[in-house]
Amino acid sequence: MNENKIVKIIKVGILAFSFATAGLVFAQTVPPVPPPPNINQIRQDIKEVREKTREKAGVIRTEVKTEVKNIRAAATSTGKNREEVKNEVKQRIEDAGDKIKELRDERKAQVELKLQEIKAKYQEKRQARIAAHIEKIIHRFNAAAERLEKLANRIESRLTKLETNKVKVTEAKALLVVAKTKIQTAKDAIAKIKPATDTALSATDVKVAFETVRPIIEDAKDALKDAHAALADAINSIKPGLNKTATTTPSGN
Repeated sequence: MNENKIVKIIKVGILAFSFATAGLVFAQTVPPVPPPPNINQIRQDIKEVREKTREKAGVIRTEVKTEVKNIRAAATSTGKNREEVKNEVKQRIEDAGDKIKELRDERKAQVELKLQEIKAKYQEKRQARIAAHIEKIIHRFNAAAERLEKLANRIESRLTKLETNKVKVTEAKALLVVAKTKIQTAKDAIAKIKPATDTALSATDVKVAFETVRPIIEDAKDALKDAHAALADAINSIKPGLNKTATTTPSGN
């Protein structure tokens, strides 16, 4: 296999990787979370709690109106004076107000409990969705890094063949060392994504905490691009026709 063909094979590999890495662009927002299946049931429960409270309060109001009417109607037969009737009516109204307030406080506590349940279920659903989203990113990044490593090994093998054909590959080999270092940098950057995500998912506000994960993902993506560019530099430095090692011919006596 001649030198130009070897270089072309390597460059085809670089081009193929370019197309593969073109998809390494990911949404930079927390993925939207659809309502969990039982959220509508919880909302219906809250609605029923409020309706029952209104119904009970309505019954209390109706009862106190009847009691007040009866107290006033019986005032003459009981011999109570106007002030006594007024005080009794006032007391009944206040008692009814206290009962309604207790109902509302109870309703408020029940609704708050239901709302906390909704919030917890949303949080759980969001955490699972984000974890799956990040796992997909990590998988794709790792696959890209693995492709880069395989490509680097292939380039190294081809450079050895070129070298045996008297092609100067000193610069390319030096650039390949740089590329391998950048590949490792990319792998190290990818390894930071998972622990950062785990920390964010344990936070109270996942959406806000996830902001700290974005730059880590971006760093890994940029590191992969840098490694890819470094491999391309190594290949582009090879010019078989121009880099032939000079050979000496024996001179005749």
